[in-house]
Amino acid sequence: MKKTLITLLVTVSLGLTGCQDAFLQMPDTTGTVDLNEVYGSAKNAKSALMTCYREALIHGLPGGWGVSHGTLGAISGEVSRGYSWHGTYTIANSGLSVNGIDNSDAGADHFGNNWAYIRHCWTVYENIDKVPDMTQQEKDYIKAEAVALVAYRYMGMFYRYGGMPIVRNSFSSPTDPGVSAGRASLSEMLNYILELCQTAYDGLPEGDWDTADQGRMTRGAVLAIKARALLFAARPLFNSATPYISGPNNDLVCFGDESAQRWEDAITANEAVLTWAAANNYALINTGGAGDGVANPNAFADYATATSTPANREVLLAYKCDETDQWTWPGSAIFYYNNYSANWSNNRYDTDMSGLVTNFLELYYKEDGSEFTNWPKLTDGGSHSADEWVANIESIEPRAKADNIFIGFNAFNNPGNSNWSAQGWGRQVANAAKKGSFPDVLSSGKGCAAPTKFYYNAGSRIWFEFPLFRLAETYLNLAEAYNEANQPQKALENLNKVHNRAGLPAITVTDKEQLRQIIHRERAIEFYRENLRYYDVKHWKDENIGNGIIGGDIRELQFKIKENHSGSLNLREGIESYWDAVSYTAYWSPKMYLEPLPQSEINKGTLVQNPGY
Repeated sequence: MKKTLITLLVTVSLGLTGCQDAFLQMPDTTGTVDLNEVYGSAKNAKSALMTCYREALIHGLPGGWGVSHGTLGAISGEVSRGYSWHGTYTIANSGLSVNGIDNSDAGADHFGNNWAYIRHCWTVYENIDKVPDMTQQEKDYIKAEAVALVAYRYMGMFYRYGGMPIVRNSFSSPTDPGVSAGRASLSEMLNYILELCQTAYDGLPEGDWDTADQGRMTRGAVLAIKARALLFAARPLFNSATPYISGPNNDLVCFGDESAQRWEDAITANEAVLTWAAANNYALINTGGAGDGVANPNAFADYATATSTPANREVLLAYKCDETDQWTWPGSAIFYYNNYSANWSNNRYDTDMSGLVTNFLELYYKEDGSEFTNWPKLTDGGSHSADEWVANIESIEPRAKADNIFIGFNAFNNPGNSNWSAQGWGRQVANAAKKGSFPDVLSSGKGCAAPTKFYYNAGSRIWFEFPLFRLAETYLNLAEAYNEANQPQKALENLNKVHNRAGLPAITVTDKEQLRQIIHRERAIEFYRENLRYYDVKHWKDENIGNGIIGGDIRELQFKIKENHSGSLNLREGIESYWDAVSYTAYWSPKMYLEPLPQSEINKGTLVQNPGY
């Protein structure tokens, strides 16, 4: 298979599509391409497979027009909530809804898409042997890929919803008993994910794909799916004797016991990822050459490369898309990750009303690894000098600079490029700064920075590659699991792989509680806007989840522009002062630890709802 994945991802789907009225109902195939045509040639069959990639791997990325704005970061304390007509705004104000958000069918996810996309994967699996001009080895690899994609989708539903129906085929008949399957227990669903992973692992090539096929599922990616699922299984939300809200179906949302073995299982699974990676030339990008425990002098470039450069050797699996039309799926789904432009064009990065909030800004370290002690506080009783703001940003750690364009600064990750300059950032900053005085509050949602992540040295490119599994996650998974398993030195060894790569000196804390908070903080910074924090804080049952993360006061820095400044509002010499203020208070309820199923599905009598909804 010598056709590149990025090309195949934009190929028109040749699989079964159509509207569905009932849960897991056979879709209406009127007007669709006949299966005999789809699987009558290798070319068409490969297109059907790559459509499955495009569908299945979008899980966890924005799930609808409104929810897409600001991504999950807008409801997990990274960036602000978005425009008032967007789903993220609604969720921040009133929580998740069984009746859907912004025309989606529930919560922050298009629930029904999970089943449509899983069915497409099984359809490929069941029909690929019909293809006449394809070797048996090619067919077997495709089968394994289809199973891996099903596993990926189930992994996402596992930590989003808890136990869900187990689907093992595409359903050849509306009378298939699986069409009306009820929810499996949490244990059954986890075992199913592990079963799928083993099947996919056994069927995939032993090593990596040729260059032309980079991006396809590998054994390493499958091991990463398994490793993340087992990590979430070990975390407090599921790994407990009692559920977060007791009800008649506790086994759907809780294992019913707290077991240290689950942390050991997570360790074994994540170590297996590293073993595969080392054998196949995948590694954490650290070109500093100084060895473990030493701050990497090339931190900015290495971290930015790991998050932004296609086919880099830190990324085990990525979502690839060159769709430039914001109105055409999947372009509409990833629109708000796209390249920055001050104008509405195909070269765009519109982050209006979803800027970096103070709650998250305060997590960053200084570039020497020390803490900021002078960020404005609500209790200060006055504003701070703009000189302080400039000095703070100049001294902030490399990851912050790689991931954000700050007020008064050009983008650090695209130096000298006018598309990424402060002067070209007028739509964002001109409205974030104002000529009012302390303690005025501008609840614009602009924050103090617009995200620039995934676009290191991007220029004006419009294609998109979102990292789904990076080895940085594996190391931090291990840090978390080893710490919970009372092995602090092993935890530090893995934590410092990421921390040192970021240009920061080694962490030496061994106290379990303190180290846990440091690891959680490291995950927040490292995976900013990679859509992990939304799930992390829920499954940790973070004590501050309702106090400035998902819920509680969301704060934004406010900026005053000099009255007589005649130049661009974006330039640092035009900023007079800054302060912190509560922009809005977000909603949180314990029922939101897991997301609701659509009420329309519950009304059909097959599925039961998650507790509290």
